[in-house]
Formats: sequence, C-alpha cells, structure tokens
Amino acid sequence: MSYEGLDIDLLNLGDADSILVTRWQYSIPTRILIDGGNSSDSQKVLDFLHRLGAGYLHHIVCSHPHDDHAAGLIGLVNSNQIDFGEAWLHMPQNHINFSALQWALSSTCTRMVRKIIEDPLATQRELEYAIRRRNKIIREPFYGQKIGFMVVCGPTEQFYEEQLAQFADLETLVELEEALLQYQSRIDREEYQQRYGIFAPTYLATEDIGLGEAPTEPENETSTVLGFSYNGHTYLLTADAGVQALTQVRNFFNLQELAWMQIPHHGSRRNVNEDLIQYFKPKVAYVSAAGNNKHPRRKVVNAFKKTGTQVYSTHYQGSEGGHLWHHRGTVPTRTGYGSAVALYDAGLE
Repeated sequence: MSYEGLDIDLLNLGDADSILVTRWQYSIPTRILIDGGNSSDSQKVLDFLHRLGAGYLHHIVCSHPHDDHAAGLIGLVNSNQIDFGEAWLHMPQNHINFSALQWALSSTCTRMVRKIIEDPLATQRELEYAIRRRNKIIREPFYGQKIGFMVVCGPTEQFYEEQLAQFADLETLVELEEALLQYQSRIDREEYQQRYGIFAPTYLATEDIGLGEAPTEPENETSTVLGFSYNGHTYLLTADAGVQALTQVRNFFNLQELAWMQIPHHGSRRNVNEDLIQYFKPKVAYVSAAGNNKHPRRKVVNAFKKTGTQVYSTHYQGSEGGHLWHHRGTVPTRTGYGSAVALYDAGLE
C-alpha cells in the first residue's frame, strides 16, 4: 500500500507541548517535531518516536524558549536514540543588545519579570549548545520561511525584535511587572472562591477577565506560528502566541475557517479573543493541557464550540496514553488508539 496522507500527534504531557507532524508522499514520511515538553518529558517523547519507528526527524522546531516547550528538546537532542536534519530556534543574541538587557535587569526590582526573562535565556543557550554539539544547522524561524512542507506565519523579524526590546526598557519592565501582579491577584481571587465557595477578601477582589484581556509575555508573543495546506485545507500551529502575534498572522495570511488548529497556550484565556476565534473558526481544534481550572479555560473552549468547532484536549479520554492523533488520507495504521471524545458540552459563559 502506498501512503499519501497526514499525521498530527499531540503528546499528552500536561501543560506542555510536543507535536509531531508527518506528511506522507509515495510512502515516504517527512517528519517535523515542534517542541519537546519539559525536561522530564524527554524520554516520554523519545519512547513515543521509537514506537512509531521515527528514528529520524527532518526538522526540529523550538517555538519559544519556555521550559514547557524547549527544555525537553535538550534531552532529545542530546540522545543518540534520534537523529535529525535542521533545527529551528530563535537566537535573541542576534537581535538585542545584551549589555543593555543586563543593565536593565540589574537596575530594576521587578523580580517576576527578571525570572520570566532569565530562565528562558538559560534554556535557549543550553538548547543551542546541545544542537551545536551534534554539528547540526540552526536556522531562525521568521515569517515566510519554509520548514519542510510548512511555512512560518510569524513572527516577522521586526515584530520579534520589537518584543525583545521591551526587556531592555526599564519603564516597560515595571509596567509588565505591575500587569502580571494584577493578573496574579485575579487568579488568587478565583482560586480562593473555588476552594472556599465564598467571595474573596477585598484585597483580591476584581472584575471578571475577558478573553485576550490579560497580559501575554513577550516571549509567548514571539512563538513560532506554523501553517500548511493539505488537500486544499489549512492547518495552523500556534504554540503560545498571543493576540498581538495572531492578529499579525491573520493580516498576512488567509486563515479563515481552518480545517485544524492548535489552541494556543494550553487553552489560556490570555492568548485569544472572540474576534480571532470567529475568524479562524476551525472545524477541529486540539489543545495540550492538564485539565485544571486554567488549562483549558472553559470560557475558551466554549468560545470555540460556539463557532461549531470540535475541541479535543490531551487530558480528556479516548486516545492511547492520552496522546491525540489526527490523520487524513492514507497513513500507517496504529494499535491502541480509539476515537477521541470531544470536550464537554458546557453552558456558554
């Protein structure tokens, strides 16, 4: 039998991402791995690839250097169980004055923002070194570039540099810290009410948060967004991209009424709004999430369902090991997989 089709695998890693997309042509697979979950997920990803017989990956993409996406790639790249062609990774040192960045960080007391910036930089450097030890090519994924059968929909290099520049500006760092602290206060209020079933103290009181209203970290906004077409239908992988990034992507590409879409940032309410959901209006949407109060947000799931989208999550029932497998055309059969169950039919909020 000749294989001519498409596989999309969302691995069940809780609130972490690792996605394998395979395009079959004349029974030959082209495999692209996007992210590798947390460092503790490396072996789980390697075991999954081994079961598929996927010993070679044509491309490895690090969408952005947060640990729940990038740290698992370090162990994978360091492993002799896998080989790969090109690696795609943003290199912030090519786009920002690190002396100015270090000065800004050392001159501010914004502890939350400092951690948000410094931890991903350390992960990015470690991943970069691991790739270089394998003597592999590193390319930066910017708008319009081709990664196998995929195209980079965002970010543009200009947008990426604009987001990075925020880290070297003292005033912006303080504003971001304040916005994040306010958002954390809102989260504390919700958790207080859910735990005790009563109203939160006044110091935690705040109004409800709408979709896309809370702050999205610049590193999430610089996530690599990937798109591709199969059999006349469009597919979109969003990583942790936020409203700014997805709005720019929408302005560059015709992405209306998608066949399949990854819901960004594990279903967080910070990363999409009603307008974007109505525009993308995917027939099917997948999300990798732990299934807690935050991920995926009921409000996000309901907003997609309101447009007629079938929403599936790795935390829900129906897939082997919790992994979600979307396939089209003729692809190799698998054992242990059943029909995934769409997420709850909840009352619209």
